[in-house]
Amino acid sequence: MQALPDIKTYRSLSSLSRDRHDSLVVVYVDLKTLLLLEEPAFTAMSAIQPFVQVDKEFGKTVVLVPAPSVGGGRLVLSPIGSLDNDTDDVRKIADAVKAGVARAIDAGSKRPAVFLAQAPPSEDVGPDADYSRWMEVAVLAALDASYTTLVVREHLAATHGAEAVLEKVESIFMVVHGASSDVDLAEAVRRAKAIEQGRRLAVDMGYGDAERMTPYRCAETIKAAVSSLPGITYEEIKDLETIKREYPLLYNSARASFSEKHTWPCVVKLEYRSPKPASVSEHIYLVGKGVTYDTGGISLKVGGAMRGMSRDKLGACGVVGFVAATAVMQETSVDISGILAFERNAVGPASLLPDEVVVSRAGVRVLINDTDAEGRLVMTDAIAECRERIVAARAAGNRTPAAIFTAATLTGHVIRAYGWYGATVANGPARRDGYDRRLALAGLAYGDPFENSVMRREDHQFVAARTDREDVYQSNDKPSTLTNRGHQYPAAFIIKASGLDRHGLASGRESAIPFVHVDIAGSAEDGCDPGLGLCAITGSPVATFAGAFWSSA
Repeated sequence: MQALPDIKTYRSLSSLSRDRHDSLVVVYVDLKTLLLLEEPAFTAMSAIQPFVQVDKEFGKTVVLVPAPSVGGGRLVLSPIGSLDNDTDDVRKIADAVKAGVARAIDAGSKRPAVFLAQAPPSEDVGPDADYSRWMEVAVLAALDASYTTLVVREHLAATHGAEAVLEKVESIFMVVHGASSDVDLAEAVRRAKAIEQGRRLAVDMGYGDAERMTPYRCAETIKAAVSSLPGITYEEIKDLETIKREYPLLYNSARASFSEKHTWPCVVKLEYRSPKPASVSEHIYLVGKGVTYDTGGISLKVGGAMRGMSRDKLGACGVVGFVAATAVMQETSVDISGILAFERNAVGPASLLPDEVVVSRAGVRVLINDTDAEGRLVMTDAIAECRERIVAARAAGNRTPAAIFTAATLTGHVIRAYGWYGATVANGPARRDGYDRRLALAGLAYGDPFENSVMRREDHQFVAARTDREDVYQSNDKPSTLTNRGHQYPAAFIIKASGLDRHGLASGRESAIPFVHVDIAGSAEDGCDPGLGLCAITGSPVATFAGAFWSSA
């Protein structure tokens, strides 16, 4: 896995040597309060005053000013703005840190120091303003600004050889004014670094185009990344007959890709086991959608809708990143089983066709209506496998609480409904036990908010078979964006086709299995206007999963 820049932490500017850093990024709520700051070591006030006297707008946007008293002579001011208004949340801190560090890097800084001059308020804030992890969020933002993607690193190495500079910064110095203790600050950095390593793995894979990250090359990347991480075991399934037998929906969805071996589907399984088995409080099963390119299949994407479909694997990338981060962290409270289903949804003579009926691993007859609704097919048999494993573990006397989660860029509807936010859709047992709410709260704390959607009876009615020739409808024949409840009803299909409908609330507590479908089509990218390019990839939901499932986070 990619090494991170060295991070040093301080609770006062007086501890930071001027010779070690070459820029100072000051992150603050408002300039008036900053100028009243009781920090004797903050000697750059004289550099600010002339600008304040002539420009009433000075300090309201990111600005660099010469300041001989700070390292490198570069002083960057990066305002946060209010943190106590109705819709303010921790992302405002992240935005300010990232923008400030990026400005310092653009100015030539290789060793930026970030001075978090004011802690966020602890009371009288908005309902979504959870600042409990603000230090981790700030560190993650600084690391985000310093990140160079895999595809760029490979290009630089190919064009410049040994002289290529692959990292934007050498080190980052974090100065947190008023931090409660060195121990708390060090622990925040430890958590942030683990999350960032997982997030970088997810984003590195995500930026790979359809040829750089074919199903097999995704598997190779994952294997190389996790091979040295403690507590993880790796397994891959490439044999087509095995995939046909164990993951029939994935197999049939991928049929058109069989003409070229390098685009064949594969399944990757990751198991993480806690270094302290006695401390494990739950077992989380994660299934990631890994469609390395989505043409729509025979239900072809037209009118430019195929653009960006190399990102249809970001759910699987997020699962990989979270499992890797958990191993880096050596989290003790959770065991994880991850199944990543990779395919290219190609088009050709052997394509899966609408009107076909395919029998799932759970023995459910699925009527295909739209081959562009492949994500639910790719994941459903893996979810059925997780269900089987939970049932078997319980039968063997293992009563460790277990739940199943997906991660998938599944629908455009979730973006139509919520914009650039992810959404959860939970079954009855998961809602009763608060699993979807856990994700929402963790997202607020780590700056990756999720909306909690609710599955209704109409979702199940929509996919319920109306003849004796099939058991469930995979979808309708329209885009999700033109379908009522277009991001909710796919969860109802998954529940039926995987056999999870046998484990709802009515089955009793001994049989019920919590299930949360996590649609990250909105949160996986930042939504910023890229011109004719593609949006930046965020690494969601790595941080949110960490906040939800790590006892230490």
